[in-house]
Amino acid sequence: MDRPCYSGRRPIRQVMPSSDAQNSSLVHIGEQTMDLNLKGRAAAVAAASAGLGFASALTLAQEGCRVAICARNEDRLQAAADRIREETGSEILALVADMSDAEAPGAFIQAATDRFGGLDIVVANAGGPPSGEFADKTDTEWALALQLNLMSAVRLFRSALPHVTASDQGRLVAITSVSAKHPMESMVLSNATRTGVHGVIKTLSMELAATGTTVNAVCPGVTKTDRLDELAQQAADQKGITVEEAFAERAATVPLGRLGDPMEFGAAVTFLCSRQAGFITGIGLAADGGFMGALP
Repeated sequence: MDRPCYSGRRPIRQVMPSSDAQNSSLVHIGEQTMDLNLKGRAAAVAAASAGLGFASALTLAQEGCRVAICARNEDRLQAAADRIREETGSEILALVADMSDAEAPGAFIQAATDRFGGLDIVVANAGGPPSGEFADKTDTEWALALQLNLMSAVRLFRSALPHVTASDQGRLVAITSVSAKHPMESMVLSNATRTGVHGVIKTLSMELAATGTTVNAVCPGVTKTDRLDELAQQAADQKGITVEEAFAERAATVPLGRLGDPMEFGAAVTFLCSRQAGFITGIGLAADGGFMGALP
């Protein structure tokens, strides 16, 4: 169950760089890179201390974005911010915040715009709700899942609208799941709440089209994250197999025959934020190795 990790009246709290954090330039040797027109852009990425949120923040910073990140766990957030600074040299603002708190998304956006003078990119993200079957889920669990996985995106985007629509390259991206398009067994909370986010994405893409702001979702499949570790452990316990065997079973469901790398996912998010993706809006891009059986 998700719990706020802050106390007092403030829904967010800034985390300062550790004393040994050093800014450095990332040098590419022997590589040809595409200019995504992201250098100097301001981005805010929610739930970015680990996994897909971290990978998205890191890849945006690698392209020259200034990035605000938030998470509930201060130690993990500090480590994530320091790593991004050290690897990219980009300006990073780290704020302790719980996206299930009604005030936190707005406060996060306000802090980011105060720091950067505006926002071009906002990436909505939140940890997946607990797995389990429909009959076992209580009203409390449903309410928590709706707050964390649907309403956090609603509040984040609503707060960001004046800023991203004022940008000449405004981008809203939601990190969801293939379960939004390909519902999975024993994942009822995710299946339901992630689908709701896609409804918001499609509606906003139409409402904001005249401003040039694009609105999309990226749907991860079987990707090596803490969430997958949790699901693999559950599968191992239920089936009486090892965690390694559970991972192998998962990988076997992917046509490409392997688990996804979070950085591959981050690259997909970053591309949708680029100048080159300016004619792509209202979609749910599956970064899943071909896992999803439905038509795209």
